[in-house]
Amino acid sequence: MAAPQSSNLSLLAVIILLVGGTHHAVGMELKKTEIEFYMHDVVKAMKNITTMKVTHGPHGFGMIRVIDNVLTEGLQQNSKELGRARGMYVQDSLSGANLLMVLTVIFQAGEHSGSTLCLQGQDDTKQREISVVGGTGHFRHATGNAILETQLSMGANSILNFNITVLH
Repeated sequence: MAAPQSSNLSLLAVIILLVGGTHHAVGMELKKTEIEFYMHDVVKAMKNITTMKVTHGPHGFGMIRVIDNVLTEGLQQNSKELGRARGMYVQDSLSGANLLMVLTVIFQAGEHSGSTLCLQGQDDTKQREISVVGGTGHFRHATGNAILETQLSMGANSILNFNITVLH
């Protein structure tokens, strides 16, 4: 009786090592990449709106905004465009103070062109931290964090600075 349990535990240990440690199981070291860019969140404008409210609820709770924001190398709107941030903000707090941010950063220029990063987390203060939960291309199997800071607010419009540390 003891032998089958022992072999089952050994098999389980091998599966956990293979699934949980993919990078190390094949002898790869994780690469660390630091990325900085600016996201232009345009809610109100005569043209070129990049953020649109699609639902709303009582006192803001349940409000969803879909985004397709420009990402630039510098703070200015006319600085080099690096890609887009597509996703949504969900007002997930009854107090109306918190937003759940879920977005895909799509790199369309520069050294990471053709790659993506998936980010998720709470957007509730001037400076906040959200998680890197995945990626594609150069960032396959990505994990890490992003520090976001509001650089400029113009009414409902804003420019956010992203400093991202990615392990991939």
